[in-house]
Amino acid sequence: MKRLMVWEPALAANDKHTLISSVAESLAQQGVVSFGEQDALVEALVAREDLGNTLIATNTAIPHATCPAVTAGAFVYVKLAEPLLDWSEGAAVDRFVFTVVPEQPSADDGEAIKRFFTSLADDAVLNVFSTGSQESVTQIFQ
Repeated sequence: MKRLMVWEPALAANDKHTLISSVAESLAQQGVVSFGEQDALVEALVAREDLGNTLIATNTAIPHATCPAVTAGAFVYVKLAEPLLDWSEGAAVDRFVFTVVPEQPSADDGEAIKRFFTSLADDAVLNVFSTGSQESVTQIFQ
């Protein structure tokens, strides 16, 4: 499963939709989303977020979706310079772990997803994802 990290990007992501769109565009450029199909991924991620909160810490969310436009599974860790105030009511969210998978993920992708989400049950791992330096996040994310 592909793993990408974007640390304090110089993008003007001052709201949820802009961030989701930027991540989808980046994944299209990486070949994870079919060319020209990133809007389908945006719709899938927004639809999932509309179902309920994906916060795992006061400043960290794990947006995720399956989508036919996704050609390969990927995790994308994003650390924003400024938190988004519209991600979840009452929360200032500046860290995200996006997970996107095809509708029929491979067995390897399924195993990678299982290992990753199981690791989040460890408070030390969750603490690194929500407060760690770029170096410490890279060590456990890659």
